Amino acid sequence: MMEDMRDKLNTEKGTEKYQKRMSTVEPVFGQMKQDRGFREFLLRGKRKTGIEFVMMCTVHNIKKIADFIKREGKNLKSMLKMIVGGGSKGWNKGGIRARITNTLC
Repeated sequence: MMEDMRDKLNTEKGTEKYQKRMSTVEPVFGQMKQDRGFREFLLRGKRKTGIEFVMMCTVHNIKKIADFIKREGKNLKSMLKMIVGGGSKGWNKGGIRARITNTLC
């Protein structure tokens, strides 16, 4: 099985897919493992582990939103004004939501 996977990865299409995966999906799993210590599921069963994973994704997304707010130098009050439509940069409710959610888990 490992040899088959190596053969797939050594093709041009396989290399392209793997490069895309390394920049989109893998950092999220790495951050969950390294930064949040999520190395194994505590619950058993598909339903329970699914809920646990969604909780981890929610934590990850909240962290990304908090980092965005810090990076933009805004406080929570001004960010909420922009979301509701009172922002000074002309972002509407849908604009800020799309801008944030395009980079979330």
